[in-house]
Amino acid sequence: METSDLRRHLDAEYARFRALIPAGTDLTTVRVPSCPEWSLDDLVQHLGEVYLHKVDCIRLNARPTEEPDLTGLTSVQVLERGFAELSTIFDEHSPKDPAWTWFAPDQTVGFWIRRMAHETAVHRFDAELAVHSPTEIGTELAEDGLDEVLATMLVADIEPWEYEIGRPDIEVRAPGRSWFVHFEKEALRVSDAGEAATVILGDPSDLELWLYNRITGDHLTFTGDLVGMGVLKDLMTEATK
Repeated sequence: METSDLRRHLDAEYARFRALIPAGTDLTTVRVPSCPEWSLDDLVQHLGEVYLHKVDCIRLNARPTEEPDLTGLTSVQVLERGFAELSTIFDEHSPKDPAWTWFAPDQTVGFWIRRMAHETAVHRFDAELAVHSPTEIGTELAEDGLDEVLATMLVADIEPWEYEIGRPDIEVRAPGRSWFVHFEKEALRVSDAGEAATVILGDPSDLELWLYNRITGDHLTFTGDLVGMGVLKDLMTEATK
């Protein structure tokens, strides 16, 4: 997806998230079902701190070692400050400008624009679960989110000792695209072709939210070697911590 489209999605998902925060409510009393240890106050604070962390990743072009001083700020104020600073720094830089990231092949501002679009979409879903009926992630954004969570997060975070080398491929299949996970000696590899023993089929939003452990697999179809479903889910749980 083009970076300009990702910025558009980021802005829209943030606006939806911000609008979900109920005014005049003690956010510490509102639980987040998809993050059982968190209140809505925790979720709001977390997203704001994530934004500020990424600002420093770009500003320093190094992994941040200090936390910002948020003394006296409410969680909503942290969120608003974080998004304002994030938007400003994205406006000031080209997506190709250098920035420290945890993904060695991509050390650019564009990496963080993409990452924050998906981070915000998933947490918007969390917030919706906390306050009313949740809605899906749009198809365009969810397809890109599947690509990111599989080809970037899964591949980067899982080491060869964490899986059975040479086990049959697993296919994650949306109506318009497939991702094949290959269990190779050097590392996991994700491609658009393979010989899958396990196929996990569903709409892009359901697939992405399932991989992030936000929903059950009730709306997905699993065929072939069902052990592969558990293998992928366990690996994704580790990769998305």
